[in-house]
Amino acid sequence: MMDLVLRPEEITLDWLNQALRESGVLDASPVAHFNFELIGTGKMGDNARFNLHYEGEQGSAPSSVIGKFAAADETARSMASAGGAYYNEVMFYREFAPKTRMSTPRIFAAEVSEAKTEFVLLMEDMAPAQPGSNLVSASQQQTELVLQEAAKLAAAFYGSPDLVNCDHLMGGGVDDGGEFGAALMQQSWPAFVDRFGEYLSAESIAMGEYYVERHTRFVTLYQGPKTLVHGDLRSENVLLGDNSATVVDWQTPAAASPLTDTAYFLGGSVSPEDRKAWETHMLASYREWLAEAGVQLSFDECWEQYRQQSMHGILITVLGATFSEPAERSDRMFTAMIRGHLQHCIDLEAKEFLD
Repeated sequence: MMDLVLRPEEITLDWLNQALRESGVLDASPVAHFNFELIGTGKMGDNARFNLHYEGEQGSAPSSVIGKFAAADETARSMASAGGAYYNEVMFYREFAPKTRMSTPRIFAAEVSEAKTEFVLLMEDMAPAQPGSNLVSASQQQTELVLQEAAKLAAAFYGSPDLVNCDHLMGGGVDDGGEFGAALMQQSWPAFVDRFGEYLSAESIAMGEYYVERHTRFVTLYQGPKTLVHGDLRSENVLLGDNSATVVDWQTPAAASPLTDTAYFLGGSVSPEDRKAWETHMLASYREWLAEAGVQLSFDECWEQYRQQSMHGILITVLGATFSEPAERSDRMFTAMIRGHLQHCIDLEAKEFLD
């Protein structure tokens, strides 16, 4: 077990070498010195890239690694830890990542405080892969790469007993029927509309209000076998290479429908025009990828769940914006996402599931 370090500047040579040695990648000379730089635009956590220099032969040890820490901002850190985000992410990498073929970074250290308010992850640097942007529509190739990874995850945990009574998953433990979420949405929606309503059509706002009033109905819609879902699978939580997609930021995993991540990505990371042009093809391909991994669903079953789960995007975007301080770049991101998700629900006539 590694000591818990709280900030990038607290990382020492001894700590780094222990992490690399215990994870089996330090097979030659130890790290002699390193430097780091902060990277990314995350609000709930801070990331740093550590560039490593070895005493002698490097062997198979990495040239750089990524460290992830609790947010330095006290407000963001308090909100993230209160929701279990840090604990969820550490436990995903400890318990779930080894059980799926989905592409995730290799982890060299994963520690969380007893109070679940602080954490540290030391992980593989996936460069030159870079995170996507929710301000730019994902391409068809990128979308296919992401959904192939989503299918690997969904198939690995479909109907798994590992998800039952799991304290680091939403929907895996005691179910309150969505009452807590409903109260949170009803509390958050008016302020969300005040902040973003000028960018939304009247039809979109009406769709959002319809959902908020019936959130508990949405929570109970899907009654089939659940699987592990990322919960916030969008472009900025995926490291994209020329022919690869590696999923990161596992702070909101859940037990849910196997179409949750697919609906969320298509609704919030792909423009409405492209999404409408591709979605039938994407759903057919996703169904095939599930089947190849051993999960048999008909296209009609996939399509119905996809329509239902389009509303997941409303929930995550509203709450994500509510628990983030306003900022120019993130507000543009939330605007793009909520417009996409609400239009997704309208196009798929998702509100009929709430009647």
